[in-house]
Amino acid sequence: MKSIKLVIALLMFAMALTAKAAPLLNGLALEQQFNKDQYIAAVYAERLSNDAASLLDNNMPRALEIRVVADHLSARRLRNQWMEGIAINNPGDTLTGQAENMVTFANLFKGRLVSGDRLRIDFEANTGATSVSLNGVELGKIDSREFFNTLLRAWIGPVPPSTEFRDNLMKSGQVTGGLLATFESLQPSAERVSQVRATYEGEAEEVAAAPEPAKPEPKKETKPESEAIVSVSKPDLSADIPAPTLAAIGSAAIEKPAPARPEPKAETPAVAQASQPKPLKPTTTRPATPPVDEEELEEEEDEAPLTADMILARQIYHSMLLRHTFKHINYPKRAMERGQEGSVRLNVTIDSRGNVIDVATLQESRYSSLNREALDAVERAGPYPATPPQLKMTEYKFSVPITFRLPD
Repeated sequence: MKSIKLVIALLMFAMALTAKAAPLLNGLALEQQFNKDQYIAAVYAERLSNDAASLLDNNMPRALEIRVVADHLSARRLRNQWMEGIAINNPGDTLTGQAENMVTFANLFKGRLVSGDRLRIDFEANTGATSVSLNGVELGKIDSREFFNTLLRAWIGPVPPSTEFRDNLMKSGQVTGGLLATFESLQPSAERVSQVRATYEGEAEEVAAAPEPAKPEPKKETKPESEAIVSVSKPDLSADIPAPTLAAIGSAAIEKPAPARPEPKAETPAVAQASQPKPLKPTTTRPATPPVDEEELEEEEDEAPLTADMILARQIYHSMLLRHTFKHINYPKRAMERGQEGSVRLNVTIDSRGNVIDVATLQESRYSSLNREALDAVERAGPYPATPPQLKMTEYKFSVPITFRLPD
């Protein structure tokens, strides 16, 4: 009898441990912009997988984490990058339904993140809640079972920051040793943890005492679009496709390749280095405050507080700008003949009338012809649709992720 009780006790103990077990590291990806390391992203899951659908299973605990590599990282830019990814990887009804939660999430990002900071987003399968913390200090919690997947799709959906970024997050635990060593070494200093705690816990007390603002009327739902990734078969981008999303709901058939491009211009950009980044050297704890970029800080202070209407307007507009760009992309003939594939990400600045002011390459592929075609496509696309009046912006910045992919 005693032996039976002992076995039952051991089984109950094992079940308790399993229930509280932390999700496993599924993959790591290094985000680089302008050839500089920005942060390492991680996806954790209770069951390791290399399949996006499995990682989007709402019945298992999961987590996302960002560990900052750069000396300083604008929280506003990180937030806007994530919002763009959400806009083009989620269907319209999801964006509408999650608008208020996205406002809550976006407004958690303030000031600067610094090297060694750890931004963590945990999904509790039993409650469906998503909690956000910075260096162990909880910033907020969102009670929506669908919200975590809204964030995750920005990383592993049809239009990720790059195909390499997505693929590295879906490694089923087979992560690169050098990158893992760097990831584990990135830790905030005790001073930085205290600074974050003092900042966010103080703000939480003020928010708790403030009256709750009235919620705007919900927006009318829109249908998702049918294609996202720019490949040999360009997406169906006819004007009758409804905004606001480019999220794919199925794999598109590969059609006839685009017509041949003219010979390259003399001012060909230099060939990018290999797209797979080299592992970083392990580091220790980081300083509490970063160097200050006055111009960037001024931009952050001048930005108006986000609302659900503004977030939806930005997402609709961003989707429109991408569709407009994709209509002007051709797969370079020579690149097709040589079997060259890759991802390019551009930063585009336009004025309120849609005229292109500036184009900068955030990430290059290893092939100059693909990099050049991406830049030429933006040049051909101008002018873009004018900025919506509700955004009240004289200039609008957006990123364009382009994946050149050949049929299997």
